[in-house]
Amino acid sequence: MDIPALILENDRRNREFYAPYDPETGLGSPLARFPLKVIGDHILYLPEEMRELEVIQEILRFDSLLDFVAITFPQGDMGAKLEESLKEINQRRFHYDFEYWAFKTIIIQDKKSMQLIPLKLRQAQRKLLMSFERQRLEGIPIRTIVCKARQWGGSTLSEIYMMWIQQVHRENWHIAVVAHLDDAAKHIRGMYVRAAKYYPEEVGTITLAPYERSSKNLLCKEKGCILGVGSVENPDQFHSYSYAMCHLSELGRWSETTKKSANELVQALRPTVPDVPYSMIVMESTANGRGNLFHNEWQAAVSEVSRYDAIFVAWFEIDLYMRPVKDYAKFLEKIDHHPKREYYWTLWMKGATLEAINWYMYFQAGENLSDLQMFRQYPSDAEEAFSSTGHRVFSPLVTARARLNCYPPLFKGQLFAKGQKEKDAFIDIRFDSTPNGALWIWDPPDTSIKVSNRYVIIADIGGKNDDADFSTIRVLDRFFLTQAGIPEAVATWKSHLDQDLFAWVCAQVAFWYNKGLLIIESNSMDTEELEGSEGDQFLTVLNEIANYYSNLYTRTDPGKIREGLPVQWGFHTNRHTKPLVVNTLNAALRDEDYIERDSRVIDECDQFEIKANGKMGAVENCHDDLLMPTAIGVWASEYYMDAPKVISEEKKRPPKRRRTEASL
Repeated sequence: MDIPALILENDRRNREFYAPYDPETGLGSPLARFPLKVIGDHILYLPEEMRELEVIQEILRFDSLLDFVAITFPQGDMGAKLEESLKEINQRRFHYDFEYWAFKTIIIQDKKSMQLIPLKLRQAQRKLLMSFERQRLEGIPIRTIVCKARQWGGSTLSEIYMMWIQQVHRENWHIAVVAHLDDAAKHIRGMYVRAAKYYPEEVGTITLAPYERSSKNLLCKEKGCILGVGSVENPDQFHSYSYAMCHLSELGRWSETTKKSANELVQALRPTVPDVPYSMIVMESTANGRGNLFHNEWQAAVSEVSRYDAIFVAWFEIDLYMRPVKDYAKFLEKIDHHPKREYYWTLWMKGATLEAINWYMYFQAGENLSDLQMFRQYPSDAEEAFSSTGHRVFSPLVTARARLNCYPPLFKGQLFAKGQKEKDAFIDIRFDSTPNGALWIWDPPDTSIKVSNRYVIIADIGGKNDDADFSTIRVLDRFFLTQAGIPEAVATWKSHLDQDLFAWVCAQVAFWYNKGLLIIESNSMDTEELEGSEGDQFLTVLNEIANYYSNLYTRTDPGKIREGLPVQWGFHTNRHTKPLVVNTLNAALRDEDYIERDSRVIDECDQFEIKANGKMGAVENCHDDLLMPTAIGVWASEYYMDAPKVISEEKKRPPKRRRTEASL
């Protein structure tokens, strides 16, 4: 452990976290800005959007605003003219500069002091603002989903940003704010009312009145804008209006007893929001397990199935969660000898400062909170946030560490050959890159050295329709076992395909990877769980494949085969073998005896649990299509296959780990 280097890095992180930020001048804003010198050291950092204004173009021809005033208005009080020009610029800023407008016009209640203060955005709020502003400046509808830790002002920013659009940019631009509880809805309504009450008269007035005698819906008379605020407990009030902006607050907390109406409410509100610039939908929440409405929406956003911008705010990005460290060297030694040292170093790798880690240790111990409770309330990433139950199979600490080895594939594409079936499927096999290719490659087949029992290829049969389970293939490389190393994942295939064609794809991948051992998970075939009778069809195809590809896994004893018993292809997953292979994978990840590269596998580990009936499986609405073949492969590598051996000394160098696409 290089203590001086760690302390230097921590100092850098603190300087970055606490870098000067002044919304009045624009200093430290995350948005693209340009400097405009006023006089002396007084510099404004204005949004790039303002650069094209004619008056700004004129001013930028001079060294400063003072010089511009001196040349443009040679007569009169120079100080008064300068102040008048500066006031005009700042007045224009209200239209382009949300941070400036919020600081100069909005009053909020500080969470620490409980005093009324101007809205000066925290670092975490500025992260969310970047999402809003990027979409606004691109001229597209604003659609953002936020998964967050507690108490940093995400709801406040969302609400006030919508208020800015109402007051500065649009008229008759209605807002619907839906919270999980009536009390939460009242709090949000009170925040808007307070902001309106203290809105500076020199900027404008905001006169609020009940809309159509409703105690919950307010009308801003000056702009003709409705503010509809309520909760999922009483959703009927929202069905009567069309809204241009919609804020769904704490979506993950919406009551299970009203889940049906909650889903219906979301589906009823979102279509009313027009698909135009300055329209806005924000869904934000602390996570509350998996398989619910918020988790499904988050998954759709991060996988780019939906167009929502997914923003995660970790607890260590929030200034409330810091505790001073008196002696860095002693504290680093404390971390390194702590029972949870691996997790604390994981937090460090994710970007947490030592002050943040000190707070985490102190707070968890002081409040006697479990790891799961901390993950849910103070997550460091989305995987922790969506921890589903206390009955996880894979420890969050183990998956967090394993995730550090994951990175995007080097290549995405598909294998092609002379034909799709029989012997033509193995002639002239080549890999072609395609943007949406099902085959993801971290390391292509290595032919620089001959090694027996090197690759193991495992396949899980799914369905051909989009709503069916995926068919998947995993490839594990065992080369480094020849050097006292460990196996690692090198490729993944995942898609929907007819079962007979998928069988030949499995054989092609295995053939391409140096004719490795091909293991088919056969329980779907054996129980005929595939669509129609396709399980039988797949089994028939496997018998055909065996005529062309011999390195197939069979669970039939070789002696029995010689006696004439039929071959039983594939690995059968049942109540005995499933715990066996899953526990093998769990131990391998825990003991760092296996390297996973595909983050989707770790995602499935985070979604895998022990059910109330004692069985293992994915959380509701989640999958284990990648986890199970991986587990079978790790088991086969450790307990079934012979050790890999170098059988050719022609080239003694280790395999190339990073090759260009041309080499494929």
